[in-house]
Amino acid sequence: MEKAIRNVLVVGVEPDFHRRFEPLLKRRHFDVDRVAEAGCALALVQAVAIDVLVLRYPLGNPSVEDLLHNIRSAESPCRRSAVLVLASPGDFHKAEKLADGQRTHILPIDADHETLQETIALLLRMAPRLSVRITIRLEALLGNGSTMVLTQTENVSNGGMLVRVRKPQPVDAKLRFELLLPEDSVPVKGIGEVVRHTKDWRGDISGVGIKYTTFENSGDQRLTEFLQHVDQ
Repeated sequence: MEKAIRNVLVVGVEPDFHRRFEPLLKRRHFDVDRVAEAGCALALVQAVAIDVLVLRYPLGNPSVEDLLHNIRSAESPCRRSAVLVLASPGDFHKAEKLADGQRTHILPIDADHETLQETIALLLRMAPRLSVRITIRLEALLGNGSTMVLTQTENVSNGGMLVRVRKPQPVDAKLRFELLLPEDSVPVKGIGEVVRHTKDWRGDISGVGIKYTTFENSGDQRLTEFLQHVDQ
């Protein structure tokens, strides 16, 4: 039986520490991306469902507190995400106040290997399957009128999608998309906008976050119905 892969976004964590715990996530069947700035993370969590978030405390603008407020808001696609906050020793007591005993957990940044393993295992057990991987077709709308067609399978939510691409389009680029829903012969079509790039632990760009701007022929209703069905 194929094991489910969970989508993880790591925010503001130093590369040296990320290299230490990233193999643990890989071993637990997480697909890991990272962003350095909280603003990048905010754009993603407002548009794309992320199963697990790892946040460095403190962050810049927005703060971890504000980012968590957005994550837990009723309209957020990440409202049920599991969150791990990694705090510096001097900030740990402040960060502890963010723990809710359910979906948000706090660890010191210098936590030992065993504690990290136990916490990651806990995140795996508690993280709901928020993201949905389906086949999509992307067509970049370039200024000179030419197009580039890409085909990928990635995470899709009501607000947007996270797409693995080899040659990412720049932020604010417009993309025509076709979502090929399982067992549906007519794709959901529309236009999206690149909101952020994501990076793997080496710093290489591995994907783009895209928010929907328009749908054709009530495609948004069809997508909502599909996502509600798989979430049951």
